[in-house]
Amino acid sequence: MTTLIRSVTSLALRYLQPSARENEKLTRIAHKVMELVRNYPSLLITDVVSGGSFAKGTWVKGEADLDVFVKIDPSVDKVEFERLGMAIGLQSLRKYKTQLRYSEHPYVEAFINGVRVNIVPCYDVEWGKWKSAADRSPFHTEYINNHLDSHMKQEVRLLKKFLKTVGIYGAQIAKGGLSGYVTEILILKYGTFVSTLQSIADIASARQIISVNKVDNDVLKTFESNIVIIDPVDPRRNLGTAISPESLGKFILASRAFIHRPSLHFFGVGKNRKPRNVRLDSNLLIIEFKYEPRSPDIIWGQLKKTLNSISKQLQLSQFDVIRSTCTTDEKGFAALVFLLRSVTLPSYTERIGPDVFRKKESANFVSKNAKESLLIWTNREMRLVCLFKTKVTNAKDFLHSLFSERLGSIGITEGLKEDIRNGTLKIYTGDEKGMISGIVRHVVKEVTATERFITDQH
Repeated sequence: MTTLIRSVTSLALRYLQPSARENEKLTRIAHKVMELVRNYPSLLITDVVSGGSFAKGTWVKGEADLDVFVKIDPSVDKVEFERLGMAIGLQSLRKYKTQLRYSEHPYVEAFINGVRVNIVPCYDVEWGKWKSAADRSPFHTEYINNHLDSHMKQEVRLLKKFLKTVGIYGAQIAKGGLSGYVTEILILKYGTFVSTLQSIADIASARQIISVNKVDNDVLKTFESNIVIIDPVDPRRNLGTAISPESLGKFILASRAFIHRPSLHFFGVGKNRKPRNVRLDSNLLIIEFKYEPRSPDIIWGQLKKTLNSISKQLQLSQFDVIRSTCTTDEKGFAALVFLLRSVTLPSYTERIGPDVFRKKESANFVSKNAKESLLIWTNREMRLVCLFKTKVTNAKDFLHSLFSERLGSIGITEGLKEDIRNGTLKIYTGDEKGMISGIVRHVVKEVTATERFITDQH
């Protein structure tokens, strides 16, 4: 480790280390919430345990999350499990503004004195006999507390803040980044923050495999993500599944950038350079609409699926999509943004077929295209060419027709179809002055900017 890197990380830790006062505050809130949960009248509750970054001692100053896991008798069926889990959370936190969140099953979230608190149901099962995704979490807390020493927990803080600054922290659908548990596993594997970044920076191909323990090759064959991170609590689980290719790419590039040019900017300290934006207004296509409010986890999943479906439809109609993204205020407004090679197409499109020496293929090509093509000829390479009049030359017009005529068959999730039918849909291009505002303006800047830290490695 260079002297500069050591100096930067040591100074960063001064900003990231929680104070004794903050620790006392969190401890009071945790005890209060756990007591409220324990007071819920149900014989089906077998235990209440603390989880999250606070319970593991790996939280960053001012950014702790308190997870309270309610263990429920494993004899309870799934329907009653979900009903009871919601009832416990809503009743226990009734004095606060609550929100239902969803992972595999619903849980309740609230903020108490500025601290995010989650009350999550899980089954009280033996190791390996999982009945819900949350069942592993108490085992995760125990595992980390048994394997990470105080120094390594400091290294986790550095990695967490680094990922947050780069914009790839959080395994929720909206982010597609690295979870807190993944950061802890990475430090457990590589020992330090810098060693972790050096290992990530050296990834030379997809299918990178990271495991604290010995890997079962037969299990590995079942994983298809670009990075495979084995959960030591459940070796048949790949923690890398939630990490999007975009997030992995940012992680690799940001790691290289920090090693090349270490700076407190990577920990959100000091004034960051503004990203370089390019004016591409005329190449932007934007869809916005209002929706009936629902869980953030649900709406983000619906938006991401819809974004991919519409991108595919644009591509099939020759509108090349260079970049795309979606956004929502999580309160009832959403937008999809596409950066196209061009929002318009030429009036005529050519289709190149086989060379004339391929007798059967040539005949099939002519037969298939003779009726709709305007012209058919052979070019200088002696290949058949057809010329067609482009049916829709404007991407905005194309989307209007797509939504009005084919809404039910283009891959838009059922939950969003009704919202779009309600007439709140707006489709416009980036150069329509005055249309872009609010969170749409913010996400447009992201789409038309160079990713942060990419150029810092040069």
